[in-house]
Amino acid sequence: MQTTGYTITPHDAEVFRDLVAFLGEDVFDQRQKDGAIAKSDAFQRRISEARTVLRVIGAYNEANLNGKTLR
Repeated sequence: MQTTGYTITPHDAEVFRDLVAFLGEDVFDQRQKDGAIAKSDAFQRRISEARTVLRVIGAYNEANLNGKTLR
């Protein structure tokens, strides 16, 4: 399936950025043998990929979201 492109609004980017921040800080997907919780390598990679997308569209920091339509 091919797409013709997407437009992301500043609000969309802010929601995505907040979700990535939450996942990066407060969500864990595995329990270690000692009972500690952690993020798996696969989960860390996906968070990193999402941060890269935010950087590419110029939405990684809040200053870039003010008054822009991001493509």
